[in-house]
Amino acid sequence: MLREVTVLIQGIAAGLFGLTAALYLCVFKKNRLRVITGIILAVYAAYIVKDIVYLLPYVAADSYIYRVLLSVDNWAVPLYVVYAFEVISPGCITALRLLFLFFPFVGMTILYAIWPYEWIFSLQTLFALVFSAACLCLVLRMTVKYRRRLLDNCSNITHMDIRWMWVSIALFLPNLVLWTFLSVRLDYVLDAVYYISLSVSWGIVAYNTYYFVPQTGQDHWADPLPSQPELPSTVVSYNFARKLSELASNGYFIRSPRLTLSELAAELGTNRTTLSNYLNQEVGTTFYDYINSHRISEAERLLSESSGHWSVEQLAEMSGFNSVSTFRRAFSKKHGMSPQQYRERMLRRR
Repeated sequence: MLREVTVLIQGIAAGLFGLTAALYLCVFKKNRLRVITGIILAVYAAYIVKDIVYLLPYVAADSYIYRVLLSVDNWAVPLYVVYAFEVISPGCITALRLLFLFFPFVGMTILYAIWPYEWIFSLQTLFALVFSAACLCLVLRMTVKYRRRLLDNCSNITHMDIRWMWVSIALFLPNLVLWTFLSVRLDYVLDAVYYISLSVSWGIVAYNTYYFVPQTGQDHWADPLPSQPELPSTVVSYNFARKLSELASNGYFIRSPRLTLSELAAELGTNRTTLSNYLNQEVGTTFYDYINSHRISEAERLLSESSGHWSVEQLAEMSGFNSVSTFRRAFSKKHGMSPQQYRERMLRRR
């Protein structure tokens, strides 16, 4: 009974992976990341179909065939690495790097198929475990650096933020543990849990990939002006504070929902490095938080007006936010409540 349930779950998972792969490769508008995602999902669908073969009586009874097929599972380990690197650094995955990533796994499978010694299979499993853990740590570090760069350069990070990758990493860790256990011992219950968890993990990835906008080239993050002679920090602080105050008074931050650090630097007649250092070191904030603090102040003013009965969508647009979700998140971060709750509190104080 457990075997039949596991096969059913595997079949559903294979169908979901195959359907999503078909959507990415044949239906959705294509870009490099979407094509890579579609290929990875198609490979996973094939892997799951292969895993169903594990449960056939004559395969499970033949330890050699079973171990060879299980060894092929290790080839899936670099797939998440390929995906994550492509998200964080578009175009960085080349044919040579693909060969470098997959060669150890394919090589050890061939080695085991020729010389089916237990120590070769154990070595491959251990290598896959260590490789996966190291790569997940590297990807986590890269996502933190990438997001910091976003916050330092963009006032609107809708469809560019990759916080959702932290969730996928957190889900892939238990998947890795389950996979390691199942490579040693077949357990139908844990097998079913593994495929459910795997489907959820890649479901999150597939959903967010559809909306994600890869930052290819990143020319908009380049300095508009070359480095300039450094002025005393007090002079720089005074000039920037005065000019930024003038821009804020004129509603510049509200009128430019997609404002970037480079654009603001050009407006101030400086380069992005100098401006970024000023915001980080003198003001103690990121570009993203600095610009959105002015937008939140505008939202507070609108909410405080007795005649203001705008919807959240209208408030977000009137305050300079390009996304309602970003507006809600920024407002809640500052006040610990939603815009509606803030409005009600202001009305009670009158």
